[in-house]
Amino acid sequence: MEIIGHRGFKRKYPENTMSSFKAASAYPIQGIECDVHWTKDHVPVIIHDADVDRTTSGSGPVASYTWKELQKLDAGSYFDPRYASEKIPSLEELCEWISKKDLTLHMELKEQAGVSEEAFIESCLAVLKRHGIIMNTVVSTFYHRYIREAKKQQPLLETALLTKTPFRRGRNYVNKVAADGIHIRHSVQASMYYRPWRKQDITVRAYNIRTPFDFNRCRKAGITGVITDDPEQMTTLNI
Repeated sequence: MEIIGHRGFKRKYPENTMSSFKAASAYPIQGIECDVHWTKDHVPVIIHDADVDRTTSGSGPVASYTWKELQKLDAGSYFDPRYASEKIPSLEELCEWISKKDLTLHMELKEQAGVSEEAFIESCLAVLKRHGIIMNTVVSTFYHRYIREAKKQQPLLETALLTKTPFRRGRNYVNKVAADGIHIRHSVQASMYYRPWRKQDITVRAYNIRTPFDFNRCRKAGITGVITDDPEQMTTLNI
């Protein structure tokens, strides 16, 4: 079963930073998950929230900053003063690094208000293409309309719809939005759908995997992978 580091090694490092990604890669994992927003000057950057307040020394929307302005922010001290030198990475920086690793990039596209969906997606996929990792990337999003656009631009790209709750007609909806798989928040209720979805030949990965019990429930259901805050713990179970 695939082990994917959620925002890197989120449990022990500041999320979505190069330190977090590099720390996760020290374990026998198969992928790294990250989140992408657009700056004011249309640079794809790695940060989860639409605002910079929670994880940096700044405040306000990511989209109100240029790339150069974002680089002045401290993206590590909120987690621990030891990481005060951490910056918000660009997608370019992350892709350059991961292209040299035997890892799949799981790139979550965050909703961008008031901008061209086509242009935002095109700019992200252009970075992947430049580093030769289209075939080693899974694009996921809660904004399912983005999936069809991503497939239109790169038909061979693997895609996954993100959801917090399960739904019955898995194959029908996956086909409708042009997704290859489902990435779902793990819960007892969600786990009841894993086997039926896999029988429909849907790639299934679960996030919010926190305990050995969660991990084993997922493995017994035969899902493709788990997205975890603690790759150290989960890789010890994946034997």
